[in-house]
Amino acid sequence: MRNTLTWFVGGAVALLLVVAIADAIRSRSDASSSPGPLPRMLHGVLVTADETCETQAFRFPSMARERPPHPPDCGGVVWSQDGTLMARCEDDFTSVTSLEGVQFPNVRGCAPAWRADGTLSVVRNGDIVLSRRHGPPFIFFSRSQLADALAGSVDVPEAWRFTQVSWFGLTSFVAVVEGQTGESALAVFAQGGLESFLPEPGARIEDLRSSPLGNFGFALIHPEREYVMVSRGGDLIAIPHVRGAEAIAWSPDELYVAIATDDETVIGRTGTTDVVTTLPFGARALAWLT
Repeated sequence: MRNTLTWFVGGAVALLLVVAIADAIRSRSDASSSPGPLPRMLHGVLVTADETCETQAFRFPSMARERPPHPPDCGGVVWSQDGTLMARCEDDFTSVTSLEGVQFPNVRGCAPAWRADGTLSVVRNGDIVLSRRHGPPFIFFSRSQLADALAGSVDVPEAWRFTQVSWFGLTSFVAVVEGQTGESALAVFAQGGLESFLPEPGARIEDLRSSPLGNFGFALIHPEREYVMVSRGGDLIAIPHVRGAEAIAWSPDELYVAIATDDETVIGRTGTTDVVTTLPFGARALAWLT
C-alpha cells in the first residue's frame, strides 16, 4: 500500500493544475452573487462563522434561519462532536469547558481534537495524548511507535512527530506528521497500525479534517489556499476547486461538500468537480449538521 501511494508526492498539486485548466478553476471573482433556488436534494443545517466567530445557521433547502446548537470550530475553539464541550490551546496547555461553563482541568499539549466518545486528544512533544473526564491523561500513540510504523517509508523515522490529528473512529485517525527538516506528510492509522502514508504533497498542509464516512480533507497552500479530499486509502476524491478557500464541511451523508471563501460558499457534489449552487456569503468556519 505504501509503495502505491508514492504518486502522491506533488501529485495532488499537479492534478489540481491539470483539472484547473480543463474546468476553469473557480475563484471569488467569477462566482454568481445570487444562489438562486436551492436543489431539493440538499438537506441539513449549514452553520457558518465569520472572522469574529459570529454564527449563522441555514436550513436546506429553504434557507430558513435557525439557531445552531453550537458554533463551528472557530477562533481556536474546537467543539466535541456532541456540542457539549469546547477545547482551546494556549501557552502549550489545552483548556476544556462545558457548554454550561464548567471548567475541567487543563491538559498539557496542543492541537486539540475530539473522538466521538467525548475523549480529548492533544499532541504533546510529538506524542498523541488522550484525556478522559475521569483519570489522568495518557499517551495513546508515542513517537517511538510512530517511528516503528514509518520505518521503510521515510529516512530517519525516529525524527518524525505528530503535529495534528483528526479522528474517524475510536482507534482510527488521520494525522499530519513532520520530519526533522520540516517536511510534512499524512498518515492514516487504523486498529493501531499504519494503513496508508502520503508523502510530502508539495505544499503546506493546513486544517486537517475527517469527513463523515472516514475520508478526509485538508487545505494546501500553492500559492492560494485550496482544499483537497483524499480517501483513507490515499486516493484523491474530486471536489470543486475553489481558490482562496477558508473552510470545508461535508453533508452528513457525504454526498455534498461546502467550501467557503471570504465572499461565497460553494456547494458541490462529492466525487466530482460539479458545483450544485453558490451561496452569496462567505465564512471562516463551517459545519453541516443534520
